[in-house]
Amino acid sequence: RINNTFKRADEIQWGRGINPGDEGFVDYFLPIVADAEAGFGGVLNAFELMKNMIAAGAAGVHFEDQLAAVKKCGHMGGKVLVPTREAVEKLTAARFAADVMGVPTLILARTDAEAANLITSDYDANDKPFLTGERTQEGFYRVKNGLEQAISRGVAYAPYADLVWCETGTPDLGFAREFAQAVHAACPGKLLSYNCSPSFNWKKNLDDATIAKFQDELSALGYKYQFITLAGIHVNWYNTFQFAHAYARGEGMKHYTEMVQEPEFAAREKGYTFVSHQQEVGAGYFDDVTTVIQGGSSSVKALSGSTEEEQFD
Repeated sequence: RINNTFKRADEIQWGRGINPGDEGFVDYFLPIVADAEAGFGGVLNAFELMKNMIAAGAAGVHFEDQLAAVKKCGHMGGKVLVPTREAVEKLTAARFAADVMGVPTLILARTDAEAANLITSDYDANDKPFLTGERTQEGFYRVKNGLEQAISRGVAYAPYADLVWCETGTPDLGFAREFAQAVHAACPGKLLSYNCSPSFNWKKNLDDATIAKFQDELSALGYKYQFITLAGIHVNWYNTFQFAHAYARGEGMKHYTEMVQEPEFAAREKGYTFVSHQQEVGAGYFDDVTTVIQGGSSSVKALSGSTEEEQFD
């Protein structure tokens, strides 16, 4: 769906006569990194899932080392790891799928071992140092979570992935440094990923100066792919709440005009275009298509006589 949206945006741009090299041209076909969760099953599921991700246009795909049946968000409790070998086999399955399809896709290996304290099996030698000897009512084995377990996973995954990502519970540069150093000692130059998550209370953990330089310091450690999961939805929900709150308390169209529409107009100089929402979704493009089909003229074009044409210059 995301790639289909990019295609439509490119068609609209082309319909306006804007081509590569022209002022204002936007390359909409940005690389998409897709979330394959824990592979939704075994190695064959991971293999088929990767093929489908590639067919959908994903440039990169990340897999995590949790048990798919009880998979959780990385910042929640109750996470259960699969053995290291099983996680490696899923990464291998993903790479094999890309090779079969002849596509140089990027594979990201994520570990939740910093926080996860359960594992499905005790057979893997890489996992044995972290076993506590205890088991749960579901039959899972308890393990000692933390930095060392995360490092053991990151080092094991590095040869099978283009980037390695350790999900963490706090924005901790010290943890990030130790993890990076350990992975690079085993696999020099390995690219790393970091989730600057909205699940962290940033100001509760760091001061303003540290927050300001946080990403630059991560980059210096080798974390070249940094992202904020759910940033967009937090922006949307917060601003929608602010609008609804003011509107419901009597500010109505005054609030919409001052806090939404006028800032939209002002943002056009930065490239913002959604203020003309009919054109944004392709009304002008389909007007052009209609005109061609009808022999060069049409009396049913959507933008002709529209409020956008008359009021949004």
